This record gives sequence, structure tokens and C-alpha cells, in this order.
Amino acid sequence: MKIVVFAPHPDDEIFGCGGSILKWMDEGHDLHLVYVTDNRALITWGIKENQLLHEYAGDYINIDEDEVAEIALKEASAVSNDFGFKKTNVYYFKIHDQDVMNNLDLGIKLSIDIIKDAGRILLPSDNNPHPDHQGTHTIVKMAAKELNLLKVEFYVYVVHTSLKLPKEKQIRVKVDEYRHKVYELMKGYKTQLCLQESRMGWEYMLRRRRAERFGIFNLQDMNKFQNF
Repeated sequence: MKIVVFAPHPDDEIFGCGGSILKWMDEGHDLHLVYVTDNRALITWGIKENQLLHEYAGDYINIDEDEVAEIALKEASAVSNDFGFKKTNVYYFKIHDQDVMNNLDLGIKLSIDIIKDAGRILLPSDNNPHPDHQGTHTIVKMAAKELNLLKVEFYVYVVHTSLKLPKEKQIRVKVDEYRHKVYELMKGYKTQLCLQESRMGWEYMLRRRRAERFGIFNLQDMNKFQNF
């Protein structure tokens, strides 16, 4: 099965579904990964929101956003390679960080060829407080609607929000055996680990996660549930 994972920012694939990616790779599925933004605003956002851990951010504080984006995308390339993704299966939309909602048409256009033959698509939740996550969700749904992907499974993962849906619309993927590798993979995102929230999630969540939970939907479910 072709499975396409959408990550609003480099590292969202890890926190949203890292263990499941590794499990599905071991099962022989054809995994594809889309990085929607370039993470250029990571340092400036971290300073603004008092999230920056200065003891880890020394190499990045005095460089401009173009340089941050270049470093972040190099990290994404290395991490996706360490996951086991083929280079031809990794896509970079390079939409500016914090600007996805202003680039929905571009995102839809870029997504169509990638998802047209997918069997399963992973995307962040609807009604998401983070604009890049919300924009990514909207891009995927609108591209799927344009293609009329009636047979696709939509797996919604949660970052920045929670799943609120009936049990019959939930699925748990056991990832216990992949916890250590997911933890190690996150080390490749040195820029992200400059942020307090990311570092805490890495240190206290990834090594303890035994299962990943998703909302599972089809195209006919669109806009009938809070998460989809």
C-alpha cells in the first residue's frame, strides 16, 4: 500500500506517527513523506513565545531565517533517510513557516500528484490551534476532495490538540518495539530541540509511548467530526 505522511514541520512526523511509520515500513508498505514548511521561523517564534532554550540554541540565534530554513531542511533530509524513506519518496513544499494558511492553493497543487494513488494518508487534526497544522489538514482534504479519493483511508494524528470522536472511528497502532529508534531519530532535529516543548516531548514522551492513536476516516466523513 502507498502511505503518504504529511508533516506540517520537520519533526511532526515523529511526534504524530513515528512508530507507525517504522512499523509500516517493516511490513513492506510504500511510505512517502511530505514536509510542508521550512521551519524558518523556529528561532524567532521560540524567542517570541518564550520557548527557546538558549543553552541549546547558541548556534542559531544570530543567523537569519533563510539560514535557519536551510539547516532545518538538511536535518529533515537526514532524518527521513535514517527513517528509511527513499529519497524519491520525500517531498519538500518549502512553504514559509507560519504561512501555510496563505498558501493553500499551492499546497493543494503540489499534493495532487503525490496522493492520487495513495491507499492511506496521514494528516494532522482539523480544528487545530496551530495555523500550519490547520493549513496542512485543509490542503490534504481539499486535494483529496478534488481527486474524489473514495477508497483512501485517512489517518488523523494529533499534535497541539486531542482526538474527540467515537471509539469506532479510532485505531491504535502498537509501536512498543520502535520506541527507542523513534527517540534516537528525534536527535537529528537539533534545531527543534532548542524549543522547550519539543525537548520535553522528546525526553518524556517518545521513550514511553507504546501505541499511537489515530482517527480513521473516509472521504464521506469529511466535516462530520471535530478532527476531520
